[in-house]
Amino acid sequence: MSSPNGIGQRLVAETFVVAAIAVWWLSSAQFPPNVFPSPIQVFWELVRLSTDAEFWGHAAATGLRVVLAVILATVFGSALGILPRYFPWIGGIVDDVLVPFFTSFPAIVWAILGTVWFGLTGTAILIVQVLIIFPFCLVNVTEGGKEIGREEIEMGRSFGRRPWSIFWRIELPLLAPFIVSGARISYGVCWKISLIAELFGGRSGLGYMMQWARDFGSVDSIIAICLAIVFFVAIGDALILRPLTQLFQPKMESKRAKKGHQSPEILVTPTVGRG
Repeated sequence: MSSPNGIGQRLVAETFVVAAIAVWWLSSAQFPPNVFPSPIQVFWELVRLSTDAEFWGHAAATGLRVVLAVILATVFGSALGILPRYFPWIGGIVDDVLVPFFTSFPAIVWAILGTVWFGLTGTAILIVQVLIIFPFCLVNVTEGGKEIGREEIEMGRSFGRRPWSIFWRIELPLLAPFIVSGARISYGVCWKISLIAELFGGRSGLGYMMQWARDFGSVDSIIAICLAIVFFVAIGDALILRPLTQLFQPKMESKRAKKGHQSPEILVTPTVGRG
């Protein structure tokens, strides 16, 4: 059964959503529909988009690029974030050079440079996405490596385990919560920045559709596409990333409870530079 506090919080949240829609409805009455459409107008545009094969084609293009970008950024960010555990001199490069550079470099500049370097292609959009979300994975795994003590490694060595076996059976499972947390943060951010990249250099995707809607002054389409993205992010997080987080989270709970460390999900959230 849900606790009274949980029920109360949910009631407050739902009341807030209803109030926001009411304010939206009242505000839309003060402006022309082509400037500030009403919730009903946006709802019917969502219904139209949901039956439009072209919309689903563009959504699939954006979604595929997002998934590939998250996978690539997670793999490269995790690999680089683990290296300081084996080569301490790399830690200075990661902490003092790479992290400050990637977290402060404006995202919009990556989008501009991507179109200049690689042209108006899907590859350019994918590279831009990877470069922007890369620090989320890098910082999480780097800090996660610092959280892991040497006791487990020494225990593995005392049992005669080889270095690769120690990494695969001990270190990687302990780093898994940090890797998944970085991927989860990157997933939500990547959907947002994909629109920037597609607006600048895309010939397909939801950002391209939004550009088309802007050219024709279709504000209801722009808002409907944004709401569709919110839905896609929520579905991906609920069906894949949240279960993965819950699966790997218990591996570190007892260790962190003893040391008083906080959850990897809130350990590091680097700020992406804005143009």
